[in-house]
Amino acid sequence: MPVICTIAGVLCFIYFILLLIYSGFTTVFYLIWLLMSVGFLLIGWLFRIRFFQNLPFTVRMGMILFLTVCLAFFLSVEGMILKGALTMPKEPQDYVIVLGAHVRSTGPSRALALRLDKAYEYASEHPDTIIIVSGGQGSNEPCTESSAMKQYLVEKGIPEERIVEEEKSTNTRENLIFSKELIPENVSVGIISNGFHICRALHLAESLGYQNVNGIPAKSDLATQPTNLLREFFAVVKDFWIIR
Repeated sequence: MPVICTIAGVLCFIYFILLLIYSGFTTVFYLIWLLMSVGFLLIGWLFRIRFFQNLPFTVRMGMILFLTVCLAFFLSVEGMILKGALTMPKEPQDYVIVLGAHVRSTGPSRALALRLDKAYEYASEHPDTIIIVSGGQGSNEPCTESSAMKQYLVEKGIPEERIVEEEKSTNTRENLIFSKELIPENVSVGIISNGFHICRALHLAESLGYQNVNGIPAKSDLATQPTNLLREFFAVVKDFWIIR
């Protein structure tokens, strides 16, 4: 066990460094890998000094039971997230909302570009679907996310008249609230986002009154996928707890 914990700690630290090299310090959530590295190394050290082995039997059994329940809960939530990332609607959607993400001076971020590539693919396969690009302008963005998204799709060949801009939102919840105002009643709606984000986006949409709504998962950035899946665990738990 000390060896396993040490290896896990070293791997978490290496991944933290690779994240910084790959995308820079774009979110404080990256620090969780540094904290996990320290935690695993500390646990490994406690095993070496036989700290756990010297605890009373009932305490050790209680700790094992608690950790087992936590692991089962974590895997259950991650299973929900992965299910959302793998499920596509069987029928063509009347409207599709593309959820915004960060825009740089050079254009859409990697995550947003993957969403837009999926939107282009879907729009090409379903020529009657209307595309809503949703996202306002953050303090560190050169323009609204919706305008950058529209330009990206138009440059790929999607006609402007098929694209509707929603340019007021600042988060996923607002994406869905303001986009809903642009959609007629009794139509089917698809939500395009990176696969890890679909589960939570659908839960939010249903809580906001969307009736016939489906997820259309885009690819995720492979290098940041472990971070995205871990962060989404906490986000899903928070949203499912607050929004019932």
